[in-house]
Amino acid sequence: MTVTAHDAIEALRELERRLPDVFTLEPGATDAELTAAEPSLPDDIRAVLRATTGIRMGKYDQLVLDPGRNAIGSEWSWGPGETARVILQLATGDTFFVDRDPGTGAWGAVFSQSADFFNTWVYCARSLPEFLVDYARDALANAESEADDFDIRFPCESVWDQDVKATGTPVAELRGTDDADLAAAISGLSDEAILADLRGLEPPVKMDMQDEGDFERHGTERLFAVVLPDS
Repeated sequence: MTVTAHDAIEALRELERRLPDVFTLEPGATDAELTAAEPSLPDDIRAVLRATTGIRMGKYDQLVLDPGRNAIGSEWSWGPGETARVILQLATGDTFFVDRDPGTGAWGAVFSQSADFFNTWVYCARSLPEFLVDYARDALANAESEADDFDIRFPCESVWDQDVKATGTPVAELRGTDDADLAAAISGLSDEAILADLRGLEPPVKMDMQDEGDFERHGTERLFAVVLPDS
């Protein structure tokens, strides 16, 4: 079942209500402010951002939803790509970001990059609302089980505890495929690019992309994960 913006808003409000000493929702933005920040903002994301533009965890950490800013500075020079919206970067360096379609402006799946394993990525959720619902649910579960403070504030980090479920394949080995969407996606990629097909997989999915480099998303569903190895 598709997770809606309403589901995400209610989950976050419940999180703040039950753990007020840990989580605080930032005020929402007006439609005018959202349009000025990102004119092509999709309706479902706009609905979330009218309710809240971020979540504070304690004094110093924040999950940033505001389209006018990223969760990290301009020093970011490689990784998720220019079309991604970075929403969280931990002190460990692990980063969580939302894919954005450069053609339509649609916000898509949520991914994570490790600061330690440069060839490994995680497909975290199909959408930002789904990620936020998972985040709130897991934070509450961790609090109820008396987990440590880090696991309560950053439950999304658990995606890195799983085994690898998808392995990238060199594009050279995918040439000649009968899959029309895959064929279209790889037509503009070099043979050295690495691709993992995430269609039909239930997130979270840890991917071993076999090499490090810029991380892109391709295909009509934006679920072909692609790494462009450093030349």
